[in-house]
Amino acid sequence: MFEFSILRKYLIPRKKQLSVTLIAFLSVGVISAVVWLILLFLSVTEGIEKTWLKKLTSIHAPIRITPTSDYFSSYYYLADTISQEAGYTPRSFVEKLKKPGLDLFNAAADETPPTFWPKPERLPDGKLHDPVVIAAQLFHEIKQTHPDVEAAPFEMSGAVLRIQLHRLTPGGGQTQSFLTQASYLSSFPEKISYIQELISDKLPKAKSGEKEIVLAKGFYDSGVRLGDRGWLQYQAATAGALQEQRLPVVVAGFYDPGVLSVGNKCILVPDELVHMIRTTSPIEHFDKTAAMGFCIWHKDLSRTRELADEIQKKFDQVGISKYWTIKTYHDYEFSKDLMQQFQSDRYLFTLLGSVVLVVACSNIISFLIILVQDKKREIGILQALGASKKSIALIFGGCGATVGLLSSAIGIVAAFLTLKNLDTIVQFLSFLQGHAAFNAAFYGSSLPSEMSISALVFVAIITPLLSLIAGLIPAWKATRLSPSEILRSE
Repeated sequence: MFEFSILRKYLIPRKKQLSVTLIAFLSVGVISAVVWLILLFLSVTEGIEKTWLKKLTSIHAPIRITPTSDYFSSYYYLADTISQEAGYTPRSFVEKLKKPGLDLFNAAADETPPTFWPKPERLPDGKLHDPVVIAAQLFHEIKQTHPDVEAAPFEMSGAVLRIQLHRLTPGGGQTQSFLTQASYLSSFPEKISYIQELISDKLPKAKSGEKEIVLAKGFYDSGVRLGDRGWLQYQAATAGALQEQRLPVVVAGFYDPGVLSVGNKCILVPDELVHMIRTTSPIEHFDKTAAMGFCIWHKDLSRTRELADEIQKKFDQVGISKYWTIKTYHDYEFSKDLMQQFQSDRYLFTLLGSVVLVVACSNIISFLIILVQDKKREIGILQALGASKKSIALIFGGCGATVGLLSSAIGIVAAFLTLKNLDTIVQFLSFLQGHAAFNAAFYGSSLPSEMSISALVFVAIITPLLSLIAGLIPAWKATRLSPSEILRSE
């Protein structure tokens, strides 16, 4: 088509058209710079968000399934409180899963259950239809179709951590100090790979009688080191009164809690230790419907709600849904505000990027208006030779779209090169400032350097489209020119 040959001719820089050429280069440069900045900014912010979410969901899991008040008022939970064999204490989920469906209530030795207690469902073999056991079995079934899914029971409580800090002095002496902090305790499922990824360093083996604990990295910054010993201090109810209890512990590792302030107060400890503190201490650090349950991990966080819906359907099918509340990380009380802020920032940055792109692409209007004025005579000749208004519009509209495509390509290449060398650029900025350009506590040891696919698609579509729209105004003006008036004036 002759339109494209003329379009290519108009876009090739010429010395005789210096003003048009300079404006064309300026338009390409401005749009390319805007595309580069948008891609760079959205890619880095999206990468930071993914890093924060990974840390959040690795510790607290993308999905948490907690028992409802119906479970705590059911026979499955209350039976242990009157069972001598259970120590008159409700068993943890871990203990229940070791002996699935076992009913520790002994009618001959234990007191008769109250008549208002709901009657339990039993399997044909006499074992309890325990919702804890049934839920664990369903998680195993889900793992068959979703190999990346991992599930584990969790339990939470609170205690005061007191660590002894023995340090050698340069003169060969020794100093001793203590670090004390009221902390949350969370059970630590060692077999879960998602948590293991966040743990740096690991103590080979603790002494007999000592419980290994994993602390947040903030403790390391405060001077705590691997192998430091101390105890967990809590109040327990005895026959006479409350009595202080101490459990010896040793620091066996450190984990990265992310940006949540509550993370630095959370200690990962063995599940039996958390259960003992939670059941013997009269102080309730958490509502009991949130202090225990199941954590579900999986890789693709974009599928979290879909996986939660699948679990809910399975619970409905086997009739245990009334015993469980399913929450995704979007609804966690301690992270809900952060999630909402992530979403708001994403929309805001995309809107600002669109506005800046519109302003940048408006340069194309100036460029093409000057080009139309410069090519008046040729437009008149083309129309006299039979060129339609559609062809004229296609020529100048195509010029705008081509400038947009070229600018997008240059901006994308520049963004790729910048992201590839982002660490070097950050080191240079840190050198100029005399300190770290970005706080490692918020942004990690290095900034994300992967291109955001969503940002790339956004820029690759919107920039040529805006450029085409910008080119339609001069194109419409070109079609309004009268060939007879143009040739008479020439």
